Amino acid sequence: MIKKIIAFSSLFLIIAVNCFAADKYQWQLVDTSRDCQVYTSTVPGKDYIAAKATCVVPARRETVGVILREIANYPEWMEDCKETRVLKTVDDQNEVFIFWFRQHVPLLTDRDMVLKSKVVIDTAKCQSVVYANSTDEIKYDPGKGYIRMPSFSSFTSIDWMDREHTRITFMIDPDLGPGLPKGMANMMIKTNPLKSLKRLMKLLKNPKYIEAGRTSKYYKLAEEGIKAGCPEQ
Repeated sequence: MIKKIIAFSSLFLIIAVNCFAADKYQWQLVDTSRDCQVYTSTVPGKDYIAAKATCVVPARRETVGVILREIANYPEWMEDCKETRVLKTVDDQNEVFIFWFRQHVPLLTDRDMVLKSKVVIDTAKCQSVVYANSTDEIKYDPGKGYIRMPSFSSFTSIDWMDREHTRITFMIDPDLGPGLPKGMANMMIKTNPLKSLKRLMKLLKNPKYIEAGRTSKYYKLAEEGIKAGCPEQ
């Protein structure tokens, strides 16, 4: 099964390289908070910036995995995410989903988008990455008059530090659409990843998710990672 996942992931790695090419972003460190760092970058052809936060957390990789898989629970930890709906399970085993996402905008009209997620697993690098990008594969109308975002790209990187610590990087590159002051929009983007990761860290302490991780496929993948050379301590 591991070989199947890695083969599947290699295909998406090609897509990921195109979507997140190194020369597209010029990351600048703009803030630090304990074991976290915040970076922003201008994006060619866009008024809006991209932003990412990186935090080292005292949590096992499998606990992170079970939380990230639960799209319905994204509002619990993603900043300004008010609602999600899974529209289609493309490939459950390889975690390819199409889902609707509502982004809250204070005092103004909320935004929404249809996203397609996918997972890339690189056992050799002790890393897995969850990508989510805008898609038009499904035409979905929530019927509430939200403003559809022209584009959105994100990734959440889960990097193995040791068996009890994980480095998580959450990056967003959104186009929020018309009607938002540039300064307000960019401040929302800048602060979103770190606020999201801090909320995620609270969930990582929840016994429900810790126990779910122990019985999940991510535990088996973690054990395979140790056999492949990922540090246990």
